Amino acid sequence: MPRFAYTVNAGNGERSTGVVEAASLDAARWALLGRGVKPERLQPASDADDDQIAGRGTRAFLFNPTTWRRIKSVHVELTLRQLEVMLRSGLTLLSSIETIIDQPPSRGVRAVYQQVRQRVESGIPFAEALSEHTCFPKSVTAMVGLGEASGNLEEVLLRCAETMESARRNRTAVLTALFYPSFTFLFAIGVSVYMVLAVIPPMKTALEALGRRLPAMTQSLIDVANFFTDYGAIILVVLLTLGLMLLGFWLWPPGRLALDRFQLRVPLVGTIVRCSGTALFSRLLSTLLNSGIPLVDSLRILTTIHRNRYFVQVVDDTRNLILQGGSLAAGIGKGKAYTPMMVRMVGVGETTGNLEETLLNVAEFHEERLQTLIKQLSAVLEPAIVLIVGLLVGYVYLAFFVALYGAV
Repeated sequence: MPRFAYTVNAGNGERSTGVVEAASLDAARWALLGRGVKPERLQPASDADDDQIAGRGTRAFLFNPTTWRRIKSVHVELTLRQLEVMLRSGLTLLSSIETIIDQPPSRGVRAVYQQVRQRVESGIPFAEALSEHTCFPKSVTAMVGLGEASGNLEEVLLRCAETMESARRNRTAVLTALFYPSFTFLFAIGVSVYMVLAVIPPMKTALEALGRRLPAMTQSLIDVANFFTDYGAIILVVLLTLGLMLLGFWLWPPGRLALDRFQLRVPLVGTIVRCSGTALFSRLLSTLLNSGIPLVDSLRILTTIHRNRYFVQVVDDTRNLILQGGSLAAGIGKGKAYTPMMVRMVGVGETTGNLEETLLNVAEFHEERLQTLIKQLSAVLEPAIVLIVGLLVGYVYLAFFVALYGAV
């Protein structure tokens, strides 16, 4: 959608700039007037306007105090909940922001809200001030903008915090399920490599000095150690080359799309990714539609939320299909990225006019299903990893003690 840069008088002799998306120049002007903003200048935005306004220019990047501070999602959720409670209690927006600055969850959050306060004091809408910081998702800034316009900012802030919390919990659950087995497997590999390369070779030298032959089990490990000693450098170069090629393929947009699509076909892992994406899509779309954001704009926001590029492509294709007169269910069902259950229920929701509630039910079901799948993944991975680690370490230690007793 076209972007238009505008300039407004902040009321204190200063001028502020911004960017708005609209179908035409007149539509952009009416959108700004709907926010209570009367632009002095309005024209098609250039790349320079985007960089200057969004704080992504070189100078802004280097000298922005929040550039080098990572703002955690949980801290953003906390501040949104704090704002909701204080606004509901009768405090003004500026007083609520001041309270967060006085008692922030981190230094980065304080720096962000200090800049937000300055922008709000200069007459810029709160949503636009938040949009200048990447720690606030586009879904949050869009919903906050509508909350300001409708006078229902407290409820919108609570919805934003709940949506971010749900997405964070699902993401954390998946990472936690994969962390323990991966750590255990890598630790076992490290111990085994140490035994093979650092412990058994000196024992071989001692046994050879005594004129004794190594047991077959121990000799097999020695052969492995010799192989890696002779060809280790070549193997390392090959692995690094393959890793760089894979990284380059991942950084190449069509390659990233292919890898993300292949991820959905991996047994169990693909099911978890599909279920997680479905839960995220349905909950966030339900929240955006309940907040009054049109379906086409909601789908545009959703393209910035998914990390899997294949989901992004499906959502973008769906948005284009709706602009051409198609339905949401037909669009999301084409790519087979989301679960068939959601596609069918969305079709029913569109027919009955109850799409928001239907999407919320879909989200709740898939979030529960995701927790079950994660438990199943742990139940499959942990015994498999324990078995592999046990066989690997057991073989190395058995070969060690067989050689040790042979030296006695």
